[in-house]
Amino acid sequence: MRRTLLALVCLSCLGCPITAAPLATAGLPTQTVRHFIAHMVRVHHFDAQALTALFRKARLLPGVIALIHHPYEALPWRRYRQLFVNPEKIRLGKSWLRAHAQSIHQEEQQFGVPGSIIAAILGVETNYGRITGEIPALDSLSTLAFGDPSRGAFFRHELSGFLRLCRREHFNPAALRGSYAGALGIPQFMPNTYLRYAIGTAPGRRANLFTSMKDAIDSVARYLRAKGWQPGQPVAIEVALAPNRPPPGPDLLETPTHPRALRRAGLLIPRRLSNQLTVELVTRPGLTDTHYWLTLPNFQSLMAYNPSVNYTMAVFELALHLAGPS
Repeated sequence: MRRTLLALVCLSCLGCPITAAPLATAGLPTQTVRHFIAHMVRVHHFDAQALTALFRKARLLPGVIALIHHPYEALPWRRYRQLFVNPEKIRLGKSWLRAHAQSIHQEEQQFGVPGSIIAAILGVETNYGRITGEIPALDSLSTLAFGDPSRGAFFRHELSGFLRLCRREHFNPAALRGSYAGALGIPQFMPNTYLRYAIGTAPGRRANLFTSMKDAIDSVARYLRAKGWQPGQPVAIEVALAPNRPPPGPDLLETPTHPRALRRAGLLIPRRLSNQLTVELVTRPGLTDTHYWLTLPNFQSLMAYNPSVNYTMAVFELALHLAGPS
């Protein structure tokens, strides 16, 4: 499965118990910042003096580097699942779906993404828009762009997107707040994703993913369709292991394959699935035994939002609950 950081839409999981804003210190690396400013002036026609003044206000936040390297998605599945698939999250999600039924209906007609999927993503990301982040985005993105050598290139690209987004939308870059990774708004889009996929739903008005739930709903749906969402198709199918067969080997887990190979390994795969279809097998521990899930192309679309199996399984399972009886 795609696990590159470049696939990330969001790096937040703000819908889980929030971590306090990291301790701030001064001290962005001056020479690296100067090179970045020169790039923004040369390529994107920013004003050098204005950017220099802006970065003088930016603070180094050492805590965000620790957080980015120890995300919630790295927790064991059972602990991670408890954060997002629980009675309170389900109750809030069903209430959210009722409150936004008209917008969801319009989105489903246009993009074909089930409202339960949209709700589950927003539930995991920001607790249905309740928690959109408290860390200054300029600080978090600058810290990761200039203070984390392992991922600096990615975050310099996002910092560039952030500045271009603020210029286009007339946002104050020193005022916007988001996640520790600089993800923004109700759907926690990274800046370049915001630039490319945010869609405004009112005539003559640009999208505002900080204030408009309708814009957030349609923007998430637009993103998923762009990443290959297939309307009317399942996300994953739970399958069983044939009696007296050993568990499949690690070479078959979370690896693109075809149903024929999994049938040979003893999985009871529905015959309606074509042997030409590319699938992946995911396992997750249950209370008494292991559950096997056959993940389909729509699972991969969800992974484009956050390339973590834990994240995607939590969104999928929460969506199943939200789609059930009220």
